[in-house]
Amino acid sequence: MAIETAGLWRTPDPVVLARVKIVDGWDAVLAAKDQGSGIIFLTPHLGTFEIVSLFIGSQMPLTVMFRAPRVAWAEPMMRAGRDRMQIRSEPAEMSGIRAMLKALRRGAAIGLLPDQVPDPGRGGEGTWSPFFGRPAYTITLVQKLAKTTQALVVMAVCVRLPNAQGYRLTFAPLEPFSETAETAACELNAAVEAAIALAPDQYLWSYNRYKVPRGLTPPGAPSP
Repeated sequence: MAIETAGLWRTPDPVVLARVKIVDGWDAVLAAKDQGSGIIFLTPHLGTFEIVSLFIGSQMPLTVMFRAPRVAWAEPMMRAGRDRMQIRSEPAEMSGIRAMLKALRRGAAIGLLPDQVPDPGRGGEGTWSPFFGRPAYTITLVQKLAKTTQALVVMAVCVRLPNAQGYRLTFAPLEPFSETAETAACELNAAVEAAIALAPDQYLWSYNRYKVPRGLTPPGAPSP
């Protein structure tokens, strides 16, 4: 995945897009766009997930959030690889959240990683919710943005085809989330689990989905 991503950042747009061989569910996205609805694309750490934003950015303006890499020299390369076509990246902090809210209110699209562990210290509010049977600190920003703007939420997945034949993209609109944060987080994690089921061998299992943010205690753990 790391080699793929670095390669994508340096590959011309037409070459990248030519590798997308199958696209399912895109008509529903276009219908929402034609109605003037904002769209929230959710892309888990599955397959070559960077392809999803590049495909969307080739079709419509897209605002995404990013966390700066730990090594400063890598950021210009990362920004150049991601801020292309109609994609605009914003920092994963309050300014980025405001930019996303503005985009949705004008009927544009945004992209988020639904299985990213939010950082409470950067305004990343979350709640504990089961993820494959274990408590995981789960983002609540998706649900709040959807409720505030009435945007369509779409699970967007890219999986690698066998024998390096290219990629298959799947876009699946989700039902509106429940009102309570806890129930909505369960619904979000269930949608991510369903996406992973499309290609469980391509999920980034090494990502620490069960990380405990500083100052928090997971359910069932003894208090510090």
